[in-house]
Amino acid sequence: MCSSDEYIALLNDPHRLANLLKEKSHSIISDATFCHIANHFLHQPISIEGFAIQRNLYGRPRSSSLNECEIDLLIFNVKQCLNSKFEQLTKHFLQYLHNINRLLPNDFRDIAYLCALILLPNNNRNVIACIICAYLEMNTSTNQRYDLIIDGLYRNEDDEEDNQWIDQLTKFLIEKDTQWLRKYYLEKKYTNEILHAIDTHRQDDIFNIEAMKQNFEELSSITIEKIDLNQVSTFDELHSTLSLYAMNLTPNHCISELSLFHLFSSSTNYPDDLHILFSCSLISIINPNNYSTLTLRLFRRLIQLINNYYIHQNDLLDDNRYRLTIVFLVSKLICEVHRRRSKSEHEWYRLYIDIPNEHPLPTFDLFADLLLLLATLCYKHVNCQNQVRQTAGTIESILSMTQIDLNQPKAQACVTWLVKCLTEENEDNRNYIKQIK
Repeated sequence: MCSSDEYIALLNDPHRLANLLKEKSHSIISDATFCHIANHFLHQPISIEGFAIQRNLYGRPRSSSLNECEIDLLIFNVKQCLNSKFEQLTKHFLQYLHNINRLLPNDFRDIAYLCALILLPNNNRNVIACIICAYLEMNTSTNQRYDLIIDGLYRNEDDEEDNQWIDQLTKFLIEKDTQWLRKYYLEKKYTNEILHAIDTHRQDDIFNIEAMKQNFEELSSITIEKIDLNQVSTFDELHSTLSLYAMNLTPNHCISELSLFHLFSSSTNYPDDLHILFSCSLISIINPNNYSTLTLRLFRRLIQLINNYYIHQNDLLDDNRYRLTIVFLVSKLICEVHRRRSKSEHEWYRLYIDIPNEHPLPTFDLFADLLLLLATLCYKHVNCQNQVRQTAGTIESILSMTQIDLNQPKAQACVTWLVKCLTEENEDNRNYIKQIK
């Protein structure tokens, strides 16, 4: 067991002291030792080695509150690191902040979360996700910046770091979904009229309403100016300045399709507004002018989530409010697929201009995805079976997909299953198909 003097004697050998503190992480250290170490670093330039010591120092059980010099050191570290040009310090600063944050009074427990939001552009994903997870787990307020969190942590597809905290964060985001999907994506991209029409299931009006906002521009990145902490001298001032900056002064931002795609690709849960998002995406994708690789990738991921949702709905609270609307919209899209395919094979497969040679066609097996989703929705649901028949041209379009198509190799088998789901215990649909033949 080390004495206080042994810790203090190693202050000039930061590597050894950091390792010793980590090794003795369960040992009790006196308040005087904490204060002595804090005073030492108050008069030192910030460094990776210094933060390693402070991180390991506060990563241990402690019953007493932070003393005045420790608070002063916290203010000093925050002021230095939030505006530092040395991004290599960020990870170590956040780790220190995560540990010391647990010792702060309840009203200030969001300090680490606020700093994490501000440092999102530095992209220390794993540590930032860990801090945000801890905050979401204990916090039920509605002032979280979901736009910054999701676009900051889910934009990059390639991440070499262990992503356990990203996975945990995904779970928290979906479970706590009450507003963010509608507030930061749907209401910024789609008109209020189309959202209301979907909410109230007004099928007859859906295609007579402008779906996309005319002035919508998806932001590819967000630039956050450096926060001015020069006049901050007390902990209260630091907290209020960080809160105002992170919650109000950073610009409102629309969550991007790329971030949503990566978020939903790592999720098997279902946000409250997933049906609205899927319906909006489907309506917009029917319009030939709205095709893009990214839009179609997100849409196909949503197809899989919606399909899984209804396959496993016995385990979920689902009142089928959106089922008929989605059946109607999928039927309309299948008709559009058939129309474009019949009009010009080349036009259908070139969904966006100048397809890069290194990427496969974005519509590969799209037909199978749509057919399987429609089969799931119609299985043992007579109203949905009738909706398909009553949407003019849908059954004819479905039957046309039995043609051999190397770009849609699964379509034939899926048609067989869908026809079974449409005709089971439905005499009207059986007679309609016989009449076509």
